[in-house]
Amino acid sequence: MSRPRITNALKGSLGEIYYKEYCDQRGWAYISLENLYFMKNDEWVFTFKKGFNRIRVKIPQNIRNEVEAMMKPTNNSSQNPSFVFDFLACRVGTRKKYFPVNYPEELCWVEIKTGRGTLSDSQVFAMSQITLKLAIFQIDAVLESPFEVNMIYLIKSGKEWMAEFEVLERQLAPRFENADLR
Repeated sequence: MSRPRITNALKGSLGEIYYKEYCDQRGWAYISLENLYFMKNDEWVFTFKKGFNRIRVKIPQNIRNEVEAMMKPTNNSSQNPSFVFDFLACRVGTRKKYFPVNYPEELCWVEIKTGRGTLSDSQVFAMSQITLKLAIFQIDAVLESPFEVNMIYLIKSGKEWMAEFEVLERQLAPRFENADLR
């Protein structure tokens, strides 16, 4: 008998599974930024997933520059790219059949954090640049049985997220001003 080691990669994969199941249950479809990057096409039609459904979605003209900027690898690698956020998601409802090409009702960026995961500097910078909303999913106790897993999320604009960080920064600054941080 063999058991997987508990690694950050395993926790991240479990977090993505919970997120994907949430999407299927709530009428959202998603595509990883990696798939956006590798499947870029002149028509701007991409295949989003929702459970067992594969839904072709046309990215609106007015957000293509932003999508193009966010789907560039942050590490400038085409072999092993990493991306600033995890997914681009869109609301598609819970239909039995979808149109050959769908036009999204609502689009947002998605970042999934497990445990005490925090945002990177590149993610905070990206929040200051985006016009689409960003949904941050925080999934605690990802290793517990599904009945024990709590998943909270907030969807806000990049500016709203940045304002929240500024308030937090102002609250924490006096505490560390006179601290000896050796």
